[in-house]
Amino acid sequence: GYQSKILRSAARRPGLGSFGDLGPGALALGEWQALGLELPDLAAMRAYRLARVRQELAARDYAGIVVTDPINLRYATDSANMQVWCLHNCTRYVFVPTEGPAVLFDYAQALHIGANFPLVGEIRPATTWFYMYAGSAEEERRRARAWAREIADLVTAHGGGNRRLAIDHIDPRGLQALHDRQIETVDGEDIMEIARAIKNDVE
Repeated sequence: GYQSKILRSAARRPGLGSFGDLGPGALALGEWQALGLELPDLAAMRAYRLARVRQELAARDYAGIVVTDPINLRYATDSANMQVWCLHNCTRYVFVPTEGPAVLFDYAQALHIGANFPLVGEIRPATTWFYMYAGSAEEERRRARAWAREIADLVTAHGGGNRRLAIDHIDPRGLQALHDRQIETVDGEDIMEIARAIKNDVE
């Protein structure tokens, strides 16, 4: 029953925006419009923020970045889902190449949430390896290897031979799995902090 309600809601949603929109909402926008205030240009704001991330990646000669922190993920894509839960468990993340389409990996039952965000080129089910999902250390390692294989394939596809990848947060299993695939990893938290430090100046 719940699934059918979700599907019906998803079918109605494209005309209203994404499930992940956390903006001011129709009521506030209507009040601003009635007061003659200029409405925010969400498309311009989203494009500006993603461009800021890519600008920092290019300046450091990185192939891209994997973002797992919900705040960083929201900045790069404007997509949000289960943000408190995701602060504790890596169930969604995004690969942002310096050049190429951003790939959002989301909770498998919630792929519809990011479906209408124009900056997301593709949505895939997330591969998770924390204990609650994996249930054993061996399964955690297996899932981490599967995750690294998918990320490494994206770096190969969009990096133009560059295998230097930034990551904002990752545990040792995922880091080792990437190194096993000859991906050079660097701390990407500074990239996101610097990108967010300059606020939107789009006219």
